[in-house]
Amino acid sequence: MYSNIEQIKDLLEDPNFVNWVNQPNAELDEHWQEWSEKHPERRSDLLLAKRFVKSLHYKNEFMLDEVEQDKMFEQIKAFKQNKDDADRKLIRKINFRKTLFGLSAAASVIMAFIGSVYWTSNENPAPFSIVRSDNSIEVATTYKGQRTKVILPDGSIVHLNAGSSINYPVAFSKTNRVVTLVGEGFFEVVKNKKKPFIVETGKVKTQVLGTSFNVRAYANEKIVQVAVATGKVKMEDKASGKSQFLTPNEMGTLDNTANILKTKVNLEKATGWKKGVLVFDGDNFTDVFTKLEIWYGVNIIVLPNVELKGHYSGEFQQETLENIMQGIAFTSGFQYEIAGKTILIHN
Repeated sequence: MYSNIEQIKDLLEDPNFVNWVNQPNAELDEHWQEWSEKHPERRSDLLLAKRFVKSLHYKNEFMLDEVEQDKMFEQIKAFKQNKDDADRKLIRKINFRKTLFGLSAAASVIMAFIGSVYWTSNENPAPFSIVRSDNSIEVATTYKGQRTKVILPDGSIVHLNAGSSINYPVAFSKTNRVVTLVGEGFFEVVKNKKKPFIVETGKVKTQVLGTSFNVRAYANEKIVQVAVATGKVKMEDKASGKSQFLTPNEMGTLDNTANILKTKVNLEKATGWKKGVLVFDGDNFTDVFTKLEIWYGVNIIVLPNVELKGHYSGEFQQETLENIMQGIAFTSGFQYEIAGKTILIHN
């Protein structure tokens, strides 16, 4: 969970701080400038709290009326539709009363909202590691902002994207080569007609003899995608048994309907990540921000009063996060601020 929630809540409950944000003057400016210099480790807290006060339009008497409360609730519900089921269960636990409530209650709601959406640590993640379990299975894991290459027992290569893991045996069996993937990986499989290579995810089984292909199956995404670069791949829905054969420049997409949709694919978009190329091709902003969170290991918070419409296209190679955010914000009509591992999207 966001590591400084209580500190931010303290600022939101401080009338002196809220007064300064809503009605700045020289005396308050000086006070909070001195505070910031005295507490440099809390500047990101100050920034986040300031943006929430501005975005929710706190009144001078530090109250939210019923209309404002309902508006905030609807914005949060709409935003939450793009998050995973666990987050939705948490947000439903928040009790929004239909009467006026004070700043303390408002702050509690906001903090609960941040905590339920961004249930991740701001601490630096542990480095990529391979650990052995019961002397027969190895697990390769990357964290957000990290990518790596794994060589499997048969010499096949897996490029593992950020926030992913792969389980594989120390030695493959005599009849097949089975690995389990969570997240995203690009596979370069050594050809062996006698031993099929199988990638298992939560919903999909992907089988080949020898080829190169990309599998995207993040736990918090509703779809699973397989994109083929070379050779031929069989993509199968494990629940229904339905399958599709995919050839180069084709992608199979499995959604909640259990049907696998086969389409032509932009391989640079689907697999460019392994070369450090980040491609957006008509992506909505939920997908754009999700990719950036995984790619750079950050949390992106869209403040409740921000309305993001349309889609975004662009290509970035080995670019800094700051440069990418500048490009997206300039063409998409929003503003942002980076505070450590947190990016605030605001008007």
